[in-house]
Amino acid sequence: MEVNCGELRAAHIGKDVSIHGWCRYIRDHGGKLFIDLADKHGITQLVFEGKTKERGDKLGREYVIDATGKVRSREDAVNKNMATGEVEVVVDSFKLLSDSKIPPFELIEQKEKFLANEDLRLEYRYLDLRRPNALKKIVFRDKVVKSIRKFFWEHEFMELETPVLVKDTYETGSRTFLVPSRTIKKSFYSLAQSPQFYKQMCMIAGLEKYFQVVKCFRDEDAREDRQPEFTQIDLEVAFKDEKYIENLIEEMMKKVFSEVLEEKLKTPFEHIGYEEAMQTYGSDKPDLRFRNHLVDITDEAKESSYNILKRVAENGGKVKAIAFSGSKYTKKGGKIDEDYMLKSIELAKGFGLKGLTWLYIKDKGLRSEPQSIADSLRSVEKQVMKKLAPGDGDVIIIGADLSEKLLLEALGKLRKIISDKIGAYSKKYSFIWVEKFPLFEMDEVTKKLKSSHNPVTAPTEDTLKLLDSHPEKVIGRQYDLALNGEEVGGGSIRINDPALQKKIFKMMGMEEVAERTFGFMYRALSYGTPPHGGIALGLDRLVAELSGENNIRDFILFPKNKRFELPIDGSPSEINQKRLKEDFELEFGK
Repeated sequence: MEVNCGELRAAHIGKDVSIHGWCRYIRDHGGKLFIDLADKHGITQLVFEGKTKERGDKLGREYVIDATGKVRSREDAVNKNMATGEVEVVVDSFKLLSDSKIPPFELIEQKEKFLANEDLRLEYRYLDLRRPNALKKIVFRDKVVKSIRKFFWEHEFMELETPVLVKDTYETGSRTFLVPSRTIKKSFYSLAQSPQFYKQMCMIAGLEKYFQVVKCFRDEDAREDRQPEFTQIDLEVAFKDEKYIENLIEEMMKKVFSEVLEEKLKTPFEHIGYEEAMQTYGSDKPDLRFRNHLVDITDEAKESSYNILKRVAENGGKVKAIAFSGSKYTKKGGKIDEDYMLKSIELAKGFGLKGLTWLYIKDKGLRSEPQSIADSLRSVEKQVMKKLAPGDGDVIIIGADLSEKLLLEALGKLRKIISDKIGAYSKKYSFIWVEKFPLFEMDEVTKKLKSSHNPVTAPTEDTLKLLDSHPEKVIGRQYDLALNGEEVGGGSIRINDPALQKKIFKMMGMEEVAERTFGFMYRALSYGTPPHGGIALGLDRLVAELSGENNIRDFILFPKNKRFELPIDGSPSEINQKRLKEDFELEFGK
């Protein structure tokens, strides 16, 4: 019978089997040759004896073979670390299907710190994927996608395909990749950065329930946690509100947890307003696995003799503090690890803060190194301690800045970095909906209004009346989903009134630009548009968070590296200037 490399168990002892795979690990024990044969299902030990050993001696690592033989017990040599470790196959005959060069790195599993350089592994990604841990992540992604697809099919959603080559809307959104047209000279397509307008037109068409597992493209600066092409779970519904969409996503997550993780997910998820999230956690995607909050001590700073904090507070700035468990900072003998605290201060500077102050709690009182910092807060120590409620050994970090927005965002980032290091999580997964975002924010450079999320987001009915008088107070019907401090989804109820949509763009000073790039959508909205809304979930980030990993590249079949290069084929690469000129009438300077 034909079996895979992860299938054989004690129940198969005595059976004749046929098996194929890659020769992963080879050991010559004189009269016997042992080969661990591998495929995506696992590993089975093959034994070559007598004449088969003579032929087997010519096999090398990663050679592909097809072998037949009898299953027998490994008796005293059972490998409890292998699913097939109770048995082995004594080879009667085998056929060499393909030989192999020596791989440029080890394919047997090893600790992360011993892995080959990531760029090298991505250059030979087809080999990297033979490693069980690398393969496991791709298999996990596949299981998540299958579960999500089944969920939407069961809920009568249509899986539709929107175009990838579309009109360029860069002027009304993020930077896009341009694709020149050969047939229509000097004209360009844009690679869709999202299906936004097209899924809205599905609602106008009366299709009501749409979803898609869709590739999206965004030409942004290289960042550790981003890819220029990424995958979204995208959906849109008509005649429904925020509550319907949020409940739908929660039910979808419950199905994924049950089917893929074999865990029960508690719903409903927590909800928090944007302003509360920023003031309490310094983030619009707060991680609630740890509850240490940002606490305002501006009034206390004014009354202290700590001059740096005092000056900021008296000049209209804000002073905030966070208390952290000190267990990870405390060396032997109860001494605080100054090196790590200094590193935290440098991180804060990188986030835009001019500096950071840290103290710790000992014998229920404030201590610092030098002690003069704690002494300068002695007059307000009781008030600070009451607000923070720290315990002995805890570390208190204090930040101050004239810009409250900068201060909140910097401390929010530091809160997550330090809390992740401490690792004192109250739960494994923390989902939270963030709502009540302002519809607009002020561009710090141009001093003009811009959309805080998406220019097609509808205002809430109760704040729509403030659109002309106080646009900064208008709240959008936007909802983001955060998981463990990472945004895994974002959506909104859309504007279905063309006049209101035009007004929103006019208020942002984009009336002419919007007409030029967005005119086709204005036309569609004018033909009886139902109320509608949707959400897009970042699949790459979602599967990484569900599996407890940070690197989204591990969950993408052929990912770009940190510089947005594709090592496996060497792209991006130069294009012959003659071809550009002849095919597209394009010519770039050297």
